[in-house]
Amino acid sequence: MRAAAALAVLALAGCATEGIPPGSGWSRAPDLSAYSAMTTFGAIAREQSVLCYGRSPARVDRSWQADFGAREAAVAAALVARHGAEAAEQAAAAGVPARRVSCPHVQNWRWREQYARLLRLLETRLGLA
Repeated sequence: MRAAAALAVLALAGCATEGIPPGSGWSRAPDLSAYSAMTTFGAIAREQSVLCYGRSPARVDRSWQADFGAREAAVAAALVARHGAEAAEQAAAAGVPARRVSCPHVQNWRWREQYARLLRLLETRLGLA
């Protein structure tokens, strides 16, 4: 009986990862698309900090610069070197949120985490990490 249960657990564990092949997410997106999404997520995170949680815009900007400023600048410079200044500027400009997001009752770090994940992906892809 235990052997059958163990086999069932192993079979189900294999099914859980089988449906999503590796490399099917942002890792396959072009650099500039990932950069544009990253800037969108960052803008939403900063906007929520100010509008939803009452933080001062200056404090949010200082915090964001301390946490991500140098890394984001390095990624932007590498993208300019690889794709040109105009393409990098267009990608950043496209990263403006199209609408406001709602204010959750409890602080949600989702947008900041998505930003950090894409920043890390671009650092790795561009050889900065």
